[in-house]
Order: sequence, then structure tokens, then C-alpha cells
Amino acid sequence: MIEANGLVKDFSSVRALDDISLKVGRGEIFGFFGPNGAGKTTCIRVLCGLTPPTQGDATVLGIDVKKHPVQLRDNIAILSEETRFYEEMTPRRYLNMFCKLMLMPKSDRLSAVNEAADLADLRGFIDQKISFLSQGQRQRVSLARVLLAEVPLTFLDEPFSGIDIIHRRKLREFFKESVKDGNSIFFTSHNLIEAEYIVDKFAFINHGKLTAVGTAEELKDKYLAPAYMLRVSDPQKAREMLDRSLRLISIGIVEGEVALTLQRRQDAPQVAKILVQEGIDLFEMRSMGTMEEVFERTARGDVA
Repeated sequence: MIEANGLVKDFSSVRALDDISLKVGRGEIFGFFGPNGAGKTTCIRVLCGLTPPTQGDATVLGIDVKKHPVQLRDNIAILSEETRFYEEMTPRRYLNMFCKLMLMPKSDRLSAVNEAADLADLRGFIDQKISFLSQGQRQRVSLARVLLAEVPLTFLDEPFSGIDIIHRRKLREFFKESVKDGNSIFFTSHNLIEAEYIVDKFAFINHGKLTAVGTAEELKDKYLAPAYMLRVSDPQKAREMLDRSLRLISIGIVEGEVALTLQRRQDAPQVAKILVQEGIDLFEMRSMGTMEEVFERTARGDVA
């Protein structure tokens, strides 16, 4: 879907991208994360054919981004903060116009606009002029416009901005469902905890360089200590049995749950086995690390 090798983009004395290489597969939600000024927006602009790289090459949907940028943009959808609007239009008219541009049959337009408006939470201002809308409301109109598109690859920059919790859940479900047929999403956000619900593969960028790429499980294995919370039928007995049987850094009981940190991550499967042998019911075993912690460690260059 996306293959980029050695991308470099120089702006005067600033190198926004420094030897970026990444691959995004079909049916994948690919998360791209980093602090402000890390190079995320520049990388997306290069991959969308909006900004040519100084060095390196990239193909998106099999299309060379440097040779055929217009053809590329005909096959992708982009949500960014740079969208320009017809200010005198309402969101309803604006979305209907894009339905026409996509040659959507007239009989399908009303339901398509209503579905996109519901997902993007536009109902409260769908018939107000865009010129009166706040920046957050405009972002939601842009999101609704992207949701109308039936394309194999979508670039989403902060798609949950300004969306309430109910509609955020609907959007997450919609995105996860939308890639099941082989479409892909290139996703950026500042909320790594929320991203864990939908992202299949993570990439972290800092100062123009990729610092880590992998699934949440792979990156947690590499960068975080193997810490877990256990909800069990007998916390005191579980603590005693696990402390006796495993190599642990620490173990204790916190608010009725067993908190433990293993010396070796490969011992994690033994936890359930030991508890079952001792007649202790294991209701839940949660990893305590978050992708925010992973990002912090990659930014520092740490390895667990």
C-alpha cells in the first residue's frame, strides 16, 4: 500500500525528514506519532504527493509520488488542518457537492451525507454557514467529507479532534470495519492511549527520524518492563504462589488485585498455569505498560 525508502526533506538549514523508511500494508491502520515539529506533517505531505522529497523514493498504491502526484491524489482521501472551504456554504451543501464530484448517484447522497454527519458529529450545525463555524467544527466538516470517500487509502490527521466520547467510539468502530476489505488508514494523533484501540502498527518519529516501528505488543516487549495486574479469586494466595514460583522484580496487592513485574517477559504464560494448578481463578491479566510510555522511552533511546 505504502513503501517509502530513505525519504529526506530539507527546508533551508532544517532537515524535516531524515532517512525515513516505512511500509504500510493492505487492511492496516498505521499509526504515525510524534511531538509537534517532529516531521509528521511533512512526511504525510510527501506521501500524498503535495511536497516532493529532497532525496529518497516512495510508492503509494503502486504510484510513484514524485512522478505522478496528481494520479495519486485521485486515489486517496486526506484529512488535514489545511482544508479550505466555500465559506458561504453550509456543511450539508458542502458535503452534497462532494457527493456530486464523486459521481455518487442522487438516490444515495442523502443517506451518505447523513451517515457522515452522524459519525463526525455535525448535527448541531449542519445547516449553519461554514463562515460562522469554529476551527474545531470545521475540522469535523473536513472529517465528514473524508468519510464520504470510497478510496483504498485514507490519511487522517487528528480525526477525533472536537468529537465527543459517543461519536469517538462510533468512529473507532467505523475505522476498524473500513479496513476489513483491504483498505488502509494512515493515522496520526497526539492521543496514544486512544490510538491503542484501533492502530495495528505504530511508528514513532522525533526530530525527523523514525525511532521505532512495530505492533503495540512488539514495542511493549522491547521497551517496557513486563508488568501486569491480575484479577483473581484469591489475591493473597496468588501472591504467595507466584512469588514462590517465578523470578520477579516485585509483587504486591493493590486494591484487591495482584500487581507483579517479571524479570523475564517469557515467563508471562506461566502465570496462568501456576494459578490454575493452585486452584485459583484468573479473571483478567492486564499489561500495565502504555504506548505513551513506549514513546517516551524511544524518544530517550532507552531499551528495557
